[in-house]
Amino acid sequence: KHHLNLNGVQFYFGDERCVLPDHPQSNYGMAMRTLFPDGKPEGVHLHRIEADSSDVEAAADRYAALLPKVIDVLLLSMGEDGHIASLFPYSVALRETRRRVVPVTGPKPPFQRLTITPPVIQTARHVFVLARGKQKCAMYEEALCDPMDIDTIPARLVLNRTWIFGD
Repeated sequence: KHHLNLNGVQFYFGDERCVLPDHPQSNYGMAMRTLFPDGKPEGVHLHRIEADSSDVEAAADRYAALLPKVIDVLLLSMGEDGHIASLFPYSVALRETRRRVVPVTGPKPPFQRLTITPPVIQTARHVFVLARGKQKCAMYEEALCDPMDIDTIPARLVLNRTWIFGD
């Protein structure tokens, strides 16, 4: 079994639902279960968004302060509605230019979330977007038709980045 040397690698999250880290809907919990089922490797730094905090505004600011000025590699997934991170269609967070992390309300439970904002996404050095399934491929094709309209399909923020398609 070959092991990738992750010593010194810093992992940050693009968004998180306002649930406890061991909740089935937690992105942190999902990452721990899928990426690190045997525990976090020594030397790896995992920066959890404390979205379960009673003060989500303060939690957003704390997480923004932890984020590096520029993210080297940002891995996103696009939802069937064209959202990335927790930037959903018609979200006011799509117009954010100052704050790097903000609380948002999603369209399905758990509704309350914290998400990175467009300035974080747009300054990342390398962005990879996963789009698995026919519906997401169709959404990508639709996004190409009017690339400037991020309100209806937020994934248009990253159309010029690297996309990974699959079934």
